[in-house]
Amino acid sequence: MKKIISKVNSFLSKVAEKKLKIKNDRDQLPAERFIIKEPFSFKINLTSYHINSDPYWKEQKVYQSHEIYYTEVKNASIIGKGVVVNREGEVLLESTIFQKEYLDKLNVNHLISCQKLLPTRKLEKVFSVANRLDKSYYHWTLEILPRILVANQTPSFNNYKILIAHHSPSYTKESIAFLFPSLAANIEEVKVFQRVITNTTRLIPFLHIRDTSTRMMNIYYPEMIVKLNKLAHQQIENIENIQKKYPTHLIISRKNALQRRILNEEETVKYLGKYGFVNICLEELPFKEQLLHFYYAKKVIAVHGAGITNIIYGKNLKLLELFPEERTIRDAHYFAQISAALNFDHFLIKYKSSNINQDLRIDQKLLAKIGKTLSLEML
Repeated sequence: MKKIISKVNSFLSKVAEKKLKIKNDRDQLPAERFIIKEPFSFKINLTSYHINSDPYWKEQKVYQSHEIYYTEVKNASIIGKGVVVNREGEVLLESTIFQKEYLDKLNVNHLISCQKLLPTRKLEKVFSVANRLDKSYYHWTLEILPRILVANQTPSFNNYKILIAHHSPSYTKESIAFLFPSLAANIEEVKVFQRVITNTTRLIPFLHIRDTSTRMMNIYYPEMIVKLNKLAHQQIENIENIQKKYPTHLIISRKNALQRRILNEEETVKYLGKYGFVNICLEELPFKEQLLHFYYAKKVIAVHGAGITNIIYGKNLKLLELFPEERTIRDAHYFAQISAALNFDHFLIKYKSSNINQDLRIDQKLLAKIGKTLSLEML
């Protein structure tokens, strides 16, 4: 039944696509906006990033940010997963990660056109963080949490409801509640087939760039990564009497994933356990526990995957990332940006996949390489 509904929505959305009116604030900045920071130049410092090749993105390129600001959209509607439609009936593309492809993938173009037929809900002041990629831990961390961080520094933000999608992953609520305790009670879930009518919608642009100058890669502002890191540390330091002793050497398990798994994980963990490494399955831990594990971590071994995002909460760690050589090297750049901003040693070791799922089997040769890279006195 769900597949049938999905196909029908997709068809109807494509039919309605041509009738949409779209306003792209990246083409022309809103006249009525409150400037937080003027555009600035920045580099990604990859001097602590170690890879046995020269990917095109490792060059020390100077990037230009967009202006950081917020707007107050009066009498807007919010449709589907966070699509903001102003009173003129224009879709504000910035609310859908400033790219039409993400708007179209939501399959709600027909709902926007027929929004007056949807069940309605009225809210006074809102800040919506729902979008096409909000179920990705990486995108949530790098694209949503920094926007909340900036929004929380704007006037009277405690009066705004924070809208998340219905049935969002548990880490969405947990991360907001832990990092921004005063906002925990402001979280509101909204359903896809619903129209939220608001008096005021506060909108903050996504804090990254993606265009031809970046070769269509997401380039995040290093200062936002640093600010999120500092905020997390501040909240951890506010915790009284942390009784649990957290391991300093971690292996991120992907046993529940569909790809990039360690096929001989049990054997590998048993061997590396001699050097103090502990295997953790992050999706089985609440957000606070994930954060604390990485706050205390010194050395982390992980196959390329979203779990590596958690290094953003680390203090002074070393990361060894195992990366399938068949995968496009562009993907390695995303975690490199986090380690670069925080000046963490980041070692990338490529491996030849064992199957089409990019799984691997860690043999003695690779174990020796891991040991040498992380300065382990191998037995």
